[in-house]
Amino acid sequence: MTGRKLFQIVKPLINAISFLFSLLPRILFELTWPLLELFPWKLGIFLRYLWAKRLAKSCGENVLFETGVRVTFWEEIELGSNVAIYETCYLDGKGGIKIGDNVSIAHQSSLISFDFDITDPDTELKYSPMRKKPIVIGDDIMIFSGVRVFAGANIKSRSVIAANAVVREGVYESGIYAGLPAKKKKDIVQRAKDGV
Repeated sequence: MTGRKLFQIVKPLINAISFLFSLLPRILFELTWPLLELFPWKLGIFLRYLWAKRLAKSCGENVLFETGVRVTFWEEIELGSNVAIYETCYLDGKGGIKIGDNVSIAHQSSLISFDFDITDPDTELKYSPMRKKPIVIGDDIMIFSGVRVFAGANIKSRSVIAANAVVREGVYESGIYAGLPAKKKKDIVQRAKDGV
């Protein structure tokens, strides 16, 4: 049975629990997120989804968080449906992160939505002012292992980011990207829409 089908079966239970969770203080969920590592595979996935639904700015259906995922500034993170975030990923939502539908983010990838303005010669680098810039990840995206996505990156729908690529600020049109910094290597076949 696929995750999507299983989700549809348990959706009424998820909605009921989500309503009850909405009555509880969010700090309770922020503090207990790390404890969800202790729960076995399917139960852990179920609980992490419920916690994400409570903590995130928005959270679609069938969102998978594997073990070891660290998230900060949940309230600035929007998650679409059918999203998979695998082991030991790091999401820092300080500047805002929006992830579309049908997105896979592989192991040990990072999304960091802020950087520092290091242009002032009179300021020690350590004390440079922070700049918050949102990250936007469109629909139908595959991000492979070890990718770093930095503040201001906008990855358009139907794109692949190869392993260990560094995606800096800018717009990345549909395609296959690789390298440091990430550069378009190839166009990607577009899906036919509505039978066209």
